[in-house]
Amino acid sequence: MDKIKLESIEFYAYHGVFESEKKQGQVFSVDCEMEVDTSSCGDNIYKTVNYGDVALDIRNFSISNKYDLLETMVNDLAKFLLLKYDLVKSIELIVHKPNAPIPVRFSDVSVRIKRERSICYLAICSNLGDREANLDLLSKEIKKDSYIKEMKKSTYIETKPYGILEQSDFLNAVVKIETIYTPYELLKFCKKVEKKSGRKTTRKLGERTLDVDILIFGDKIIFEEDLKIPHPEMHIRENVLKSLEEIEPYLVHPIKKLNILEMIDLIKDND
Repeated sequence: MDKIKLESIEFYAYHGVFESEKKQGQVFSVDCEMEVDTSSCGDNIYKTVNYGDVALDIRNFSISNKYDLLETMVNDLAKFLLLKYDLVKSIELIVHKPNAPIPVRFSDVSVRIKRERSICYLAICSNLGDREANLDLLSKEIKKDSYIKEMKKSTYIETKPYGILEQSDFLNAVVKIETIYTPYELLKFCKKVEKKSGRKTTRKLGERTLDVDILIFGDKIIFEEDLKIPHPEMHIRENVLKSLEEIEPYLVHPIKKLNILEMIDLIKDND
């Protein structure tokens, strides 16, 4: 991917934990590198990213807001820029604070982050209350959130329970989204929607008003205690694969290296 790079955008601002920093301020600077497809701009500035505008936005955002932490400032700045500039696929920012109140001799302190637009797939299911309304809730919450865009949604299908059989049938679907959230930010969003549905802690694989699982997050592979991507059981759950087949049959599993149709065939062979 092509890149547009801006270095050392300088400004005077009031970011810092200490009262002296909040009152007196100091010099900061930001480096910005954006991934942009420049192949089709046709020498037209309106079909590419105007780096002059980006530089002004970085300066204006940074002097119009006050943060205790550089980490928070640069994360919010990345979201602001990705929301404003649709042509930017990913952005890397480094914020420098060369006059930070550190009690040793140093030349600079900085925070570097990279954020990007990611295509993700969410599995949703419900077997308590108004199941259809519960599934609809996710789309409603996505519309309220500027950091997520719904791209496709499968039809709702009814399936028998998985794991614990003595419970009501489930209504299921899969939703394709684009987001500028990180995986953990998306997980937090999913848990918020589940809570809004009235979900309470029950037995594992048991009844629920709404379950929202991250199936795939771009090409990321994450194996942490509280977050596993891709979903460790998506390749053996026929209802999930059937819904994915409807909206993205050639989607490739990041670990298995098989597409949805191939994984469905494997399940049929095992049966």
